[in-house]
Amino acid sequence: MEPIIIHSGEARYLSELPEFQDGLPHGIVNKTKTDVGGTYVAANCRSNYIIVCPFRDLVDSIAADKNNKYDVFKCYGGIKEYQFRKYIKEHKIYKIAVTYDSLDKLLRWMGNNTDTWKVLIDEYHLILEDMDYRESAIMQMCWNIHKFKHYTFLSATPIDEEYEIDFFKNLPHYKVVWPLGLPITVRKIKATCLPHGLAKLISIFKEVGIYLPDVNGERKKVEQLFIFLNSVTTIKQVIDTLELEEDEVKVCCAQRQRNRLILGRFKRESAIAPNKRINFFTKKSFQGCNLFSNNGLIIVASDVHRTQTLVDITTTMEQISGRLRENDEYHNIFRNTMVHIYSTNNSVLSQVEFDAEMNRKEDAAVRLLSLQKKADEKELNALIKRVNIENDILSIEEGRLVRNELKKKAFIRKQKIREAYKDGINLRAAYNKSEKFVQAKQEYWDEFDSLLARAVTISYEKLLRDYLEHPSEQYEIEYPEFKDIKRYLKETEMNSCRWNKDKMLSVVEDKKKLQQAFRAIYQRGVFISDNQMKILLAEQFNRLGINLSPKATQILNCDIYHVERCSQTIDKKKVNGYKLGDMLFHF
Repeated sequence: MEPIIIHSGEARYLSELPEFQDGLPHGIVNKTKTDVGGTYVAANCRSNYIIVCPFRDLVDSIAADKNNKYDVFKCYGGIKEYQFRKYIKEHKIYKIAVTYDSLDKLLRWMGNNTDTWKVLIDEYHLILEDMDYRESAIMQMCWNIHKFKHYTFLSATPIDEEYEIDFFKNLPHYKVVWPLGLPITVRKIKATCLPHGLAKLISIFKEVGIYLPDVNGERKKVEQLFIFLNSVTTIKQVIDTLELEEDEVKVCCAQRQRNRLILGRFKRESAIAPNKRINFFTKKSFQGCNLFSNNGLIIVASDVHRTQTLVDITTTMEQISGRLRENDEYHNIFRNTMVHIYSTNNSVLSQVEFDAEMNRKEDAAVRLLSLQKKADEKELNALIKRVNIENDILSIEEGRLVRNELKKKAFIRKQKIREAYKDGINLRAAYNKSEKFVQAKQEYWDEFDSLLARAVTISYEKLLRDYLEHPSEQYEIEYPEFKDIKRYLKETEMNSCRWNKDKMLSVVEDKKKLQQAFRAIYQRGVFISDNQMKILLAEQFNRLGINLSPKATQILNCDIYHVERCSQTIDKKKVNGYKLGDMLFHF
């Protein structure tokens, strides 16, 4: 379905547009930009609204907005019915922010009286993204939405058309078009071992300082790090490696017993709690939450060996880029800059392998649904207990197995994300699909690259490869041998030396001595055959102590005089060799 285009004109927020004066349009709204007040519209128009949120922190963030005209009732785990009754009694216009998991109980309290309510499903793209671990809550929420006459699925990064199920496809689509905003530079850094690299980067931030160009191109020091990493285990690993203290670290994650046990003495904090110098956020804060800083750098960490940390560029990455908000008090000077630390895995399933896996899921679904038709109640209960719903394209609805197209779309989308982290080329292609991000200007990042390369790479080979790809004076100051290695050795030769520094420098020294050997055999205008050239070079190699096997072709590396490959007829036979020409400089 072609979207209905809504032009923003000079407006800064959705609430300024006529189409949003009494709430949001029914259907799917692609606001295309974060921080434009989508939930603010629902919370401040005169209609009764239920704002459905994926995370508890987002509920808290909506309710905590000081600009709200109406009180917002927060509904999530631990909230009781008497609190809801009290809110309804004391207010005339109702605004309720509720999590996926608590929408069912809210409807029970309402007696399923939905006629006078509008619903906003915020960050709705997470319906697809989180299907693998929140299937029950998401499916229950989707079923409940049908009980309302007016509902809006809202996101700045909506579900791609290829992943939409029929229910979404049949809804009206709206797209809000804004003037071009400030492009964001993302510095992509490949880490051999992501936890190690991230820990080293934080260490540099603490001990040396990170200096980057701000929005005006001026070199400024980063004062706060906002690190988005969807793994509490890895976060704790980094904290322990650096022996960080509670007063310098904030960790925002789900309030689960497992997370509390992992973090130990480090308490789980709300996203709206005061910032610290080092701030970690798991997925529950990747979208929707309002964060504020005047001097904060966003770092996204994606470890291919922990699939849950992989970030989709055109959805999650764009959402994260909008977490640090702008208002009268806060104007982050690094709002045009992000760092993406990632690892890759060349063993990701190929498209052929993935298609075969999906075919197996399809076959399994057909067989299970067929068995269900023949099963009595006892057999059905036994069947459902044995089915691995998490890995199938089936769900359980009212005690029966049903086909779930949304799960199938989620499996396909997850594969596309994994493919992006197969190698650096795939990831670069994923970035090219986004209109929000641009490539970094190398001259602004030389010093940062040098520091970060030392942080996130373990081997000398990685440092040298990075220099070969991004030569800079900063590298040459810290690793002066790099310039000679680049000049004298081919990459195949570096590989033959197994990228060992001493072996490579030994070959470099031999190649420098080659020029002395070439000088010693110089005879202007004289033809020297291949065989003679090899004998002459062998004599000089022996004299100079050059540990290379003499080859006639080595003369082509001469930097002192011209060398011409040619042939002559000697004793009626064609003989290949070289003619030594004019000097390139005097010695």
